[in-house]
Amino acid sequence: MPHPRLIVTAAFAVSLSLAAAEPRGIAFHYASPLTARELAWYSGFEVLVTHDPLPRPQVDALHRRGTKVVLYEWAVAYYETLKTPWHMRLPSSALLNAGPLRGHLGAADADAHYYDPATREHTRDRAQVLARRLRAFGYDGLFLDTTTSASVHPEALAEYERRHPERSYDEAFAGFLETLRQELRGGVIVTNQGYRAAAHVLPYADWDVSESLITFPRNGRFVLRPWNDRNDAWNSTAFLMRNLIAPVRKRFPHVRYAHINYVDEPEPRRIAEIVAISLLFDAHPVVAVRDVATTIESELLRLDLGEPVRSFATHRLFTRGLVAYNPSAKPLRIPSTVRYVDAVTGAAVQGTIVVPPASARILRRAR
Repeated sequence: MPHPRLIVTAAFAVSLSLAAAEPRGIAFHYASPLTARELAWYSGFEVLVTHDPLPRPQVDALHRRGTKVVLYEWAVAYYETLKTPWHMRLPSSALLNAGPLRGHLGAADADAHYYDPATREHTRDRAQVLARRLRAFGYDGLFLDTTTSASVHPEALAEYERRHPERSYDEAFAGFLETLRQELRGGVIVTNQGYRAAAHVLPYADWDVSESLITFPRNGRFVLRPWNDRNDAWNSTAFLMRNLIAPVRKRFPHVRYAHINYVDEPEPRRIAEIVAISLLFDAHPVVAVRDVATTIESELLRLDLGEPVRSFATHRLFTRGLVAYNPSAKPLRIPSTVRYVDAVTGAAVQGTIVVPPASARILRRAR
């Protein structure tokens, strides 16, 4: 969900005896500036998304360590409290709502204005303004939060459809993405749930981030989705990954994928389950407490298991490790002659690998 203001959060750490060899994956951190510890931690990722610009010395330090820095941008609208001189110059025809709107995917307590993506101001001018802003901060790219027409307030979307019955919202938004791709000159574009309008969004994306396909809120808490419930397939993780994400991955293999999932507390077992399931389906994991602004610091999120070798229904072999998730009520046994180390406990594992019911294991090859 887009935020009307910067949210400063406490860091949560899970201590594991692992080491990331080189920057990998994607991370989110919405407080600025970074502490010295946070700077060291986030330099272990290929891409870091921040809500507000970091001080230039911290951007330069991340660059020296191989991390690209990406700035948050609400894809479909802006908040009244965060408007810039460029927003103030926009004609009313470039916006879909004459009066401010609240709610839907925006904040319930902040006024929002939704762009008309079919206008020149959006297709060309917005892309150019954003690219100049990124260059001024030394940033490498943009994270477009809550992309696609599904994120547009229903009143604003109805106005778009009244104005432009001949062209879908997502098709028009693709014009902005195409211009942004050109303006960034090789920079990074990260989209949020672009898979929902893949044909219009993903040709221009480097990363696409899903949300809550592994855990979801139920009765006030975040719990694991059912694995493959025949009576509730569209709420089941395996079904969603195989039928929603996998076809998109096949059509757009140049895009990197990441799964953001939320937990109530940084409990190692739940983190391991989210990481294992993400890697099982060839995506980078992001784990946060309640909100992406409260990302968890766990070495499992930076773990390098090498290249995938072979995939099975509930486990996957890598050149330097193995991940498994057992959704059944019986132990899962995986024959193996490789010596491993459990990435969570540090215990040596040799011979048949046993994964208890309703749990995950993440193993790295012993040195």
